Amino acid sequence: MIPRGVANRFANVMGVDLHLAQQEIVLVYALGALAQGGLLDRLVFKGGTYLRTMVTGDVGRLSEDLDFTNQGLPEDPQTELERTFAEPFHGVEFRVIEPYRTARRNWACQVGYRHEWDDGQFRLEVSYREEPLLPPRTWAPLPQPYFSALPFVPPEIPCLRVEEALAEKLRAIQQRATERDLYDAIRYAHKGFDEELVRLLAVAKLWESREPFDPERILTTLANGRRDWPDLDRLIGRARRRSWNHEAAEAARRFAFLRDLSPFELALREDARRHTLKAQLTDRLLAFGTSTDRPRREGA
Repeated sequence: MIPRGVANRFANVMGVDLHLAQQEIVLVYALGALAQGGLLDRLVFKGGTYLRTMVTGDVGRLSEDLDFTNQGLPEDPQTELERTFAEPFHGVEFRVIEPYRTARRNWACQVGYRHEWDDGQFRLEVSYREEPLLPPRTWAPLPQPYFSALPFVPPEIPCLRVEEALAEKLRAIQQRATERDLYDAIRYAHKGFDEELVRLLAVAKLWESREPFDPERILTTLANGRRDWPDLDRLIGRARRRSWNHEAAEAARRFAFLRDLSPFELALREDARRHTLKAQLTDRLLAFGTSTDRPRREGA
């Protein structure tokens, strides 16, 4: 079971309500259940929970969902998920609710959960539209204040490399630019990463979507910020409130390298609809090697 006192202390540290704090802990239980059921090795972790759990540690917004890229599950993973969640995992019950296909043909569902003193739901989504461009890296989650009280060791998880995860976030800003997208870009801006690789991957991610990469749109969206940021008070806590528009403008300056397209990246942008450069893209990505290092703080 989830120790209520531990969740209370975590909520106080983060400045959020108890239900939101325990839900983040529940997500770690869900990852443990997926690992025990053999599904985690066939998924690649990404998204907001990945950013906090694997990249920023105890800094950043809490998350309310689990996002993955498929790496070996069937087109409809409902049966396997139901089998995995058939038995409680250390006192937490899970169940698959209302599976559906998203507008981008991904598989998603709500996962209901219940334990001794709370219950709720979170979204789980598996992307089938594309495979990772770089080989995934398997990392243990970064330490959290409640880890020592868990009745299990949080599992190592196959993850997108930080450059590819950031490239997906930049694509999201070009395509939709939600409040969470902008905030996540702010967090990535404080990490160390290979700028040339991020730029190539960002162009490639839009190329995969058959959409030309538009760095000015991404940078202008960041620089302009938002009229308000209502979700961040809830997910971060009022005590950690900042001038998010200022932070977003700083992130835009950090990502100014997106404008410096190489001749190949310019060609790939022009090829977004014809898709004739796949072999050349594969060759370019191979040249960046297979680093297994975690992302580091900028300047470290």
